[in-house]
Amino acid sequence: MSYYQKFEKNYWERKVFNEKSDFDLRLLKENQQELSHEESKNLFKKYVELVCLELSYYCNRTCNYCPIYTMERSDKNLEISEEVLESIVKSLSEIEYDGRISLNLFNEPLASKNILKNIKYINQHVPKALISMNSNGDYIKDISYIKKLEEAGLKEILITMHVPKNRKWNREYAEKQLKRFSAKIGYDLNQKNLKDLNFSFLEGKLFCEVFCTDWTSPEIANSRGGLLESFNTKTRILPCEKPIREFVISYDGSIQLCCHVFHNKEYDKKLSLIEPKKNIDIFKIYSGNVLTKSRRSLFDYSEKKGLCASCNHYEDNIKESAEKFFNLKDKNARSLLLNKTK
Repeated sequence: MSYYQKFEKNYWERKVFNEKSDFDLRLLKENQQELSHEESKNLFKKYVELVCLELSYYCNRTCNYCPIYTMERSDKNLEISEEVLESIVKSLSEIEYDGRISLNLFNEPLASKNILKNIKYINQHVPKALISMNSNGDYIKDISYIKKLEEAGLKEILITMHVPKNRKWNREYAEKQLKRFSAKIGYDLNQKNLKDLNFSFLEGKLFCEVFCTDWTSPEIANSRGGLLESFNTKTRILPCEKPIREFVISYDGSIQLCCHVFHNKEYDKKLSLIEPKKNIDIFKIYSGNVLTKSRRSLFDYSEKKGLCASCNHYEDNIKESAEKFFNLKDKNARSLLLNKTK
């Protein structure tokens, strides 16, 4: 089981509806006075378990289940600036952040010429954090590159074998992809790997997982803020923990609502919650009114609007535990907390 699976389970129960620890209502209270630096810092440290930090812009693929399918990201020279990176890392170092830092959003992180240098820099200044990334694996030529990532300080890499543009996913092709990649890094597949279309291994302290998922399947396909109309099939009423649990920074220093929101240099900047800045006060933004308003709108069972209207993200694979979300006790508990913030 990867760190990602182990760490993210039961956020609502652990952080919000936990009898041993009262949830801080300031995360839901609109138009409140600006909190002090120390107060904002403490909120971030207590509740944020995932920082998405997009280090670069380019992706070499155009998958039809990603906004890049219609809105390219072909500029290889766009990278996060040193000022933005230093500002974020300095803040995370200040609180000895020990959650997860994911080094991608809609980019292919291994396409960046600075990826090893940036991993080393982050690991040096935020040593308690688990530095991870998602990759398509195209830039991994053999096991030696995975070793370099481990030496730089990467702790987890999730590698997805994607199908080419305009090709439909099928099991036969997925098995071929899995075999091709495993041969490239010298891993011996077994029958269970082929059945599950998945294998994992440790390279030093680096956990590696390789899988061939059908991202167009109804269970996991996401409309990415409504941009992928073919996946806009559901009206969301479920609560969402992402604006509490996550903090998301795009390559240009703009702040997004969550990791599903696509940001493009030519696209509508209205998708960004906070416009690009060189010096980012992540604590002030996290406790500020913009994110607080978003958290309120996603906290209860009301019909969601805007970017979240058709999103099917849910915590803990609700398919296994839908009953706990569709029950009167949970609805009343959420209403009670919201009423306390008025």
